[in-house]
Amino acid sequence: MLVELPLLILVFTLLFLIVEVATVMLVLTGLDRDTARFQAISIITGSGYTTSESELVCRHPVRRKIAMFLMVSGSIALAVIISILVRILGGELSGIDLFTAIVILLVIILVFRSPRVLHFLDVYLEKQIMKQPYIHKRTVEELLKIDENFSIAEIQLSQTAPWVDKTLGETRLRDLGVLVLSIRRRDGNVIRAPRGVDVLRQGDILLVYGRPRFISEIIELIT
Repeated sequence: MLVELPLLILVFTLLFLIVEVATVMLVLTGLDRDTARFQAISIITGSGYTTSESELVCRHPVRRKIAMFLMVSGSIALAVIISILVRILGGELSGIDLFTAIVILLVIILVFRSPRVLHFLDVYLEKQIMKQPYIHKRTVEELLKIDENFSIAEIQLSQTAPWVDKTLGETRLRDLGVLVLSIRRRDGNVIRAPRGVDVLRQGDILLVYGRPRFISEIIELIT
């Protein structure tokens, strides 16, 4: 068999592993597993994804680094694959060699699509990543330092709420020491780490963090 065929199989195998490692790392940043795998595949293949989903990566510093690694890896892998294919097409390739290569690639795809294999890889990779000294799992309470002085609450904007059709910046919530962690729209879309330019709409559910007294005052104002 031509040396290019094993090399091609190796490249595809490495791509599968890179996607799986990136998926686990994205999950550790807070994404759910399905979204993380979809994002990893979209980035490394250069196929793109919707604007709302791209913001999940662009607004997070760690996810941006993972995305940049996937972009570079995908570009290099594409160049290598094209080079290998050109050499294969330019040489003599028997039908047996081609059939064998196709079978091996199909086996690799089936193996990596196996739920058991994916679960094993996810668990193993997460354990290895968590061993790194700069990564620590903490509870939400630890990260946000929640105690009797601070709390998290959900607030839904009513039809008569004064903030409807206004930007988050115009609410001046930060002046009260209240942070909006996310905005969930009525259609199910979620804006994570919203910015001041994001417009609030009727029925939006705000996940806020701050002092209970200020949160209570806000609830009375907008509900």
